[in-house]
Amino acid sequence: MTALCVIFAVIYEFLGHGVYSWRIRLLFLIPLVMFVFFVFLKWRSRKSDRWEAFLPAITTFRLLAASEIARNAFIGIVTVYGTASSKTIILYVLSAVLLFVTAVLTVYGGVKKAV
Repeated sequence: MTALCVIFAVIYEFLGHGVYSWRIRLLFLIPLVMFVFFVFLKWRSRKSDRWEAFLPAITTFRLLAASEIARNAFIGIVTVYGTASSKTIILYVLSAVLLFVTAVLTVYGGVKKAV
């Protein structure tokens, strides 16, 4: 995903005749940070049975990352064109809902693992 975001940013900047948005240029950071975070967690736990309780939270976290990528790409494209869109509020709400669901599922997974 990181490579796809880099390729998208390079092609978009090339086709945009040098006009770019910092959101599009830094789009690759979201999947890269997510990858490093999961590698760290996997290294930390070292046991697969610890992951079972957190699988719904991990899936929701990945959806959150995908929605953040889409939101930043959309806002970056709209910014490059010099316009504004009322549809960005939908992406903000989607990100907030996914963040809330991720937090709830993480707490639920922690309680389930503890019991």
